[in-house]
Amino acid sequence: MKHKILGLLVGGLTLVATTGAAHAASVSVEIEGQALQSAPVTVTTPAHVTKPGGIDCDGTTIVGALEAATAGDWAGTYTVDVIKGEAHPFGPGGSWSFYVNGRFVNDPGCTAAVKDGDKVLFFWSRAFASAGYDEPVLLDVPATLIPGQATAVTVRESSTYFGPTGFDPGVTTITPSSGATVSGGSAPAATSTDGTGQVTVPGGPYTLVATKDNRAPARIAGCATTGSDGFCGTTATTPIATPAAPCFTRGDDGLCGSPDKRAANGAFTSVSEGKKYKKGQGPRELKGHVADEPAGLADVRVRLTRNDGGRCARYDGKQERFVALKKCGAAGGTYFSVGPKQDFSYLLPSKLGPGRYVLDLQVVDKAGNTTAALARGTSRVVFTVA
Repeated sequence: MKHKILGLLVGGLTLVATTGAAHAASVSVEIEGQALQSAPVTVTTPAHVTKPGGIDCDGTTIVGALEAATAGDWAGTYTVDVIKGEAHPFGPGGSWSFYVNGRFVNDPGCTAAVKDGDKVLFFWSRAFASAGYDEPVLLDVPATLIPGQATAVTVRESSTYFGPTGFDPGVTTITPSSGATVSGGSAPAATSTDGTGQVTVPGGPYTLVATKDNRAPARIAGCATTGSDGFCGTTATTPIATPAAPCFTRGDDGLCGSPDKRAANGAFTSVSEGKKYKKGQGPRELKGHVADEPAGLADVRVRLTRNDGGRCARYDGKQERFVALKKCGAAGGTYFSVGPKQDFSYLLPSKLGPGRYVLDLQVVDKAGNTTAALARGTSRVVFTVA
C-alpha cells in the first residue's frame, strides 16, 4: 500500500448515524487479527446496528456485516476498536481495517454498503504501526474438493495507491500473487507466476490458508468428500465386489500361481520364412516380438549364419561382422544379445549380401527357462539374398 495516510482508518471505519430503508444482505465475513483468526462465515446483515452513544447504522453496511458475524461482540465509538476481545484502537499501535472483495473502501463503515455475495475482510492493519498486517491476499478455491485429488487454487493480492498527496480516495488493483504459500493440504503449495498452485486435502473438514510475506492472510474452510465416502454428512457406500475372472493355465506356465517351466515364445517380424531378396536389397534391421512372459524377460538373443555357395560364416555380435566357419550349419553360429525387450530390434552394419541365411531366436526368462526347440517361420527363419 503506497502513501499510508492518517485518514485511512478514520475514513474507512468511522461510525456515522444514517437513516433510510433497511434490507438484509447475505455476505461472508473473515477476521484476521493478532490472535483472532476466523475463516469466512456467511451471515445475513441486520436491519440496523445500534451502539452506545446514539449511533444507529443501516444494517446493510460493513458495520452490519461485522455485527452479524460477531453477534454484536465488538466495540467502537468513532472506529472499530475491539473485535471479540482483541483490541486494536485507532492509533500508533495498529488498527482494525477492512476490505470488500479485496478492495480498500475509503468510506465510513456505517455508510459503506454491502450487497449479496460480498466478501468482507477485517484485519489488524499496520498502516499506523510497525506491527500488524499489510494489504491482503485473496484465495479462490473450487466449491467442491475431492479427497486425495490434486486441485488447482488461485492466490491474488491487493495493492492500493493513494496518489502523490496521500489524501486521494485510493485505487486498489488485484493481481496474481506469485510465491504465495497455501497450507492446510497434505503439503504446503507454492503459487507460480500466474498465482496458481495445486493442493490435496484428505476427506472431511479442511481449512486452507494463503500467506505471503506480511500481507493479511486468506482462509477458506470447507469439507472434502466424494459424495459417498461418509465424510461431510454423506453415507458411505460399499462397492459391489466384482467376481474374479476365471484364470486359465496349463499348470507350468507361471499363470494362476502355477510354476513357470515354459520358455516364452518369440517370432521375427522383419523377415519372412522362405523370402528371396534381390541383390542389394537384403534386410539390415532384424526385428521381432516376444509374447507376454509372467516371469519377465531376462534376455533375448539372435543367431545368424550364412552359406554362400559353400562358403559359410556366422555373425559375431561383439565384432559386428561375419566370421568364417570351417563347417557349415546353423549349429556353428553364436547367439548374441539384443536386450531383454519384448519388441526387440538389431541393426546390422550393412544390408545382407548374397547367400542363404538362417536366423534363429532364443529367449531367456527370469525363471531360468530358455528356448529349447526352434520353430520354422517364427523362432527360425530361412531366407536368401540372390
